[in-house]
Amino acid sequence: MYEYFNRVYFLILFLLFFVSDTAAMNRQQLKNSGKLLKKTCMPKHDVTEEQVGKIDQGNFLEEKNVMCYVACIYSVGGAVKNNKIVHEAMIKQVDMMFPAEMKDPVKAAMEKCKGVAKKYKDICEACFYTAKCLYETDPANFMFLVMGRKDWLFLMVVVVSVHGIHALTRQQLKKSSQVFKKKCMAKIDVTEDMIGDIDKGKFIEDKNVMCYIACVYQMAQVIKNNKLSYEATMKQVDLMYPAEMKDAVKKSIENCKDVSKKYKDLCEASYWTAKCIYEDDPKNFVFA
Repeated sequence: MYEYFNRVYFLILFLLFFVSDTAAMNRQQLKNSGKLLKKTCMPKHDVTEEQVGKIDQGNFLEEKNVMCYVACIYSVGGAVKNNKIVHEAMIKQVDMMFPAEMKDPVKAAMEKCKGVAKKYKDICEACFYTAKCLYETDPANFMFLVMGRKDWLFLMVVVVSVHGIHALTRQQLKKSSQVFKKKCMAKIDVTEDMIGDIDKGKFIEDKNVMCYIACVYQMAQVIKNNKLSYEATMKQVDLMYPAEMKDAVKKSIENCKDVSKKYKDLCEASYWTAKCIYEDDPKNFVFA
């Protein structure tokens, strides 16, 4: 469950970047983006708004369920790995998401507090006292509910906090995928000429192009155990596609769900599945 919400949360963060045309969120957007985590962790740990609603103002109640709520936020956000806080993951998120004026002081606080967790065997206590240390080190720049890790999944209930809408438009959908495109072009030796018009039906039968498509699917987290996941793909459509596109896109995915079974190679399976989806319904096909 943590892994699922971690992925949802992270893509929300990245979509927020691209929909709002900014390289980093402002303080209010950071706060808003954490509400999904809060709604996930409050019922799980039976805490009230009175108990956890003012953590970012320094109200740290030393109660076990509050401590585990803090641990839940860090776990869902991806700052906890193998039952330990990962300092490096927290630093990376500051670099990627925080406003320029907050980055240095927040990272300085993290550096100062990185040894706190080692004093506690219990992950709830480790997370609670780490968060408390961060607040006490720099109250002015302390932000709770905004941790995460790199690489994402599913998608959006949608630019929920910043834009107050419930699905991306087609243009926002396309724009949000550019982070995948940028990373996969750097990873796979392809040019814009080779992959720039995939969403217009230009599928060059080249191994690198095939592996580029597989890379995009992997980054979107629709590949599980080295295979395309029909269920994960459907969930993405439900979570982020505009209402007028959902049924059509899901129908194409349904029509093409068995294509990948013909190929042992993941690059080929991804390529021919994407091509099938395009050919089934060019009008509603969107790709990075």
